[in-house]
This record gives sequence, C-alpha cells and structure tokens, in this order.
Amino acid sequence: MALLVAGCGGGGGMAMGGGSSSGPYAPPFQEPCQVVDGRVVVDIRETEFVCEDLTVPAETQVVWTNSDEVEHGIAKTKGPGSDFNSGPLQPGSTFSQVLDEVGTYEIKDEEIKGGEGPMMTISVEEEEEVEPAPGGQPGATP
Repeated sequence: MALLVAGCGGGGGMAMGGGSSSGPYAPPFQEPCQVVDGRVVVDIRETEFVCEDLTVPAETQVVWTNSDEVEHGIAKTKGPGSDFNSGPLQPGSTFSQVLDEVGTYEIKDEEIKGGEGPMMTISVEEEEEVEPAPGGQPGATP
C-alpha cells in the first residue's frame, strides 16, 4: 500500500519584508532612528514621529513609515533645497526623501488638522572622511 502525501509550497505565509509602500517597494525592517547603509527609518506612531530630533550625514535616505492607524503627511516646512510633501500617507505606507544638502530641515505632519501635527528636526551634516591610520587601514595601530 502506498501513501500519497501532497503539499503546496509558498502559500499562506507572510511575505518577506511585509507591509505596503507608496513607493516602488517596501523597505526591509530597520530599527528606527539609526542610520544604516545611508538610510534611516522614522516611524510615525500615535500621531508622533518616533525621533523628534535626528542628525544624519549628507546623502542619507530618510524613510518615513506610517505605523499609525490614521493618515499622516510628511512635508518639509523649512530648510535647504526643494520643498517636498508626501500628500496623504495611508497606514502602513512609506515615503522617502534623500537629504543631500547640509543644513537643518523642519518636517511637519500636514495631515493632522488644525496645525497641531507633530514636527521633527533633521540636521544634515557633511559626511566625515576617515583618514587611514598608519598601516593603511582605518583605525589600525602600528
């Protein structure tokens, strides 16, 4: 007697990376407020930016993630370069912007009515170049 067992692969599980995005892809998980590989994630929870003050090197991609249950909207209200505005950002969606000019950016949630939306400040600084230590490797000691 033979026993036939059939299985189905790839269904029913959660997709890697999960979530939705207003851009072409959903970014992989990253701890909020930490710059990793030229990118930092800023969560919006309970109508607040998780990090209100942030300092990043120039050319950093900032990814705002709406982890709240209501719409939010990311808008630059002051700072260098062109203005940007995400428009309504649905729960679970993301918006990203590369901050390439040195200076202080003020960001506001434009979707909270009455001008009471949360604000955050991002300071963009020149990226420090690491000088090779004696021996040719950064941080090497003779």
